[in-house]
Amino acid sequence: MTRHLPGMTLVLLEQISAFENLVRAFAECARGKRASVGYQRAMFAHGERLLTLQNKLRLGTYVWQPYREIIVKDPKKRLVMAAPFMDRVVHTAIHRVIEPIFETHLLPSVYACRRGRGNRLAAQHLLAVLQRIGPKRFVVKLDVRRYFDSIAHKLLLEKVCAILPDRSLDLLFDSLLRSHPLYANRGYGIPIGNLSSQLFANFYLTEADAIATAGLGDDGFYFRYMDDMVLGGPDKQRVLDVADQVVGFVTNQLRLTIPFTKRMPLGNAPVPFLGYLLDHTGYRILARNGRRHSNRINRLKKLGARPSQLALRELSFAAFARLV
Repeated sequence: MTRHLPGMTLVLLEQISAFENLVRAFAECARGKRASVGYQRAMFAHGERLLTLQNKLRLGTYVWQPYREIIVKDPKKRLVMAAPFMDRVVHTAIHRVIEPIFETHLLPSVYACRRGRGNRLAAQHLLAVLQRIGPKRFVVKLDVRRYFDSIAHKLLLEKVCAILPDRSLDLLFDSLLRSHPLYANRGYGIPIGNLSSQLFANFYLTEADAIATAGLGDDGFYFRYMDDMVLGGPDKQRVLDVADQVVGFVTNQLRLTIPFTKRMPLGNAPVPFLGYLLDHTGYRILARNGRRHSNRINRLKKLGARPSQLALRELSFAAFARLV
């Protein structure tokens, strides 16, 4: 498996474009997609295709293809951009090499898109903290408005280049951020749906994580799942002050927006987080998740879904409802 390790002489672009890395990236993208037209086209003479891809990446001539845009309304209306199969191979090849480097800069309080973490563990750990502290705490919840759609390309590239051991990926990353014409023209926004976008978005807020963690100290707690942030502790004023510092940094330095409607001073009330309502007495799923599940089941029934498909949905929802 191709990974960046201390002391390696290969530059990052060579690691990403290494044939072994491209083969493994191809295999990862093929999982669950073998019936898709994109995979079947790419599979034809795919060894030669990967060699051509390797040469284009190393020469800086790789051209990203147009996205397929999908409107998703669950849990909220979003524009998801599906990249063609071979572009996804490149995204995965990038992720395989760059993710371990990014990982060293992410704090333990960050749970999105990381191995061994995820939304369920984030909710479990927050619940455990709330139960340990009890009702004598003050919590503020922050949420960035249209996060993926607002990330500034220039700032992101500066922050990414600052942690990489060489500059061999400047051209590739610049072209990746400009791979959608809307975002290329305005200079901000990354497509929801790209594996690389998840990596960049998780990393973009690392300085805000450091501000929150240092400001809250050992008595406080901080959790972030992508752009959903929970700050808390026994000292109300301290939590409010740190939340203001985070909002100020995100607004002035990252050019993002956390509007007043997305700043929730919860006090010791239950905390809505990742589909659950959590406090020191326990948890329950948010009512909207129950309604969403019922709507999904009804839609599947209307489409003539098999009983086994419905049963799998029910089992999945039951597992989600059992947080602990």
